[in-house]
Amino acid sequence: MKKLLFIILFFFSCNNDKPRIGVIEERDLTQTQIDSILNEYNFVYSDLTFIDSTSQVLLPITTQKNYEKRYSSYEYEAEDYPRYWNILFFNSDNDTTNLLINSKIRIADFECNIKNSGPILRNRILYKIGDKDYNKDKRLNYEDPLHLFISKIDGSELVRLSPLNENLESYKIVPKTDKIIFRTSRDIDSDLNFDKDDELIWYQIDLSEKNSLKEIVNPANRKLIEKLYFEQWLVKE
Repeated sequence: MKKLLFIILFFFSCNNDKPRIGVIEERDLTQTQIDSILNEYNFVYSDLTFIDSTSQVLLPITTQKNYEKRYSSYEYEAEDYPRYWNILFFNSDNDTTNLLINSKIRIADFECNIKNSGPILRNRILYKIGDKDYNKDKRLNYEDPLHLFISKIDGSELVRLSPLNENLESYKIVPKTDKIIFRTSRDIDSDLNFDKDDELIWYQIDLSEKNSLKEIVNPANRKLIEKLYFEQWLVKE
């Protein structure tokens, strides 16, 4: 019989005395053993989200009930679990289902039923997704960057909109258009962390045009603005 090795680290929630699974190092686990672990530490489906005037339904999947209560005063101090780790799409007309993606991601948030926008965005879903272990610590957590993604309302054609190695800070839709303005932080010191010392970059992308991503403040303009700031506020009169 093959040797079986698995290590489970436990954490206790202040709201629940039940231990939480932290790490499993598995080798030759049987399906029965896997099912037993899953039964003890279930993932759950969150509340339904309906796409207006369609038969499309979204069921976000999280890692555990009451995930909001896991956080301390530091937003992500408690654990590395994502808000959502996938989304199940269900078409209530033909009873078909599909997952957003089969690879490992963390979904911080998503936005659908987008109002006051152009025709493309009205029929799309926007996501804040992390999918790259940027600091190479073999974890996908809050220390890795989020990116702006978009898909059709059935979850198909998932596409990254923001630069790969920059952390998405925020985004806004230009009213009555298919343009999105968003801000990222760029790891200019290459320390594999995103913090206050990194550079904030503003972009605009127009979904009605191909290859339309551009920096609002390009490097040349940024230098002029920095020079003006230096002369007006840092040099003693």
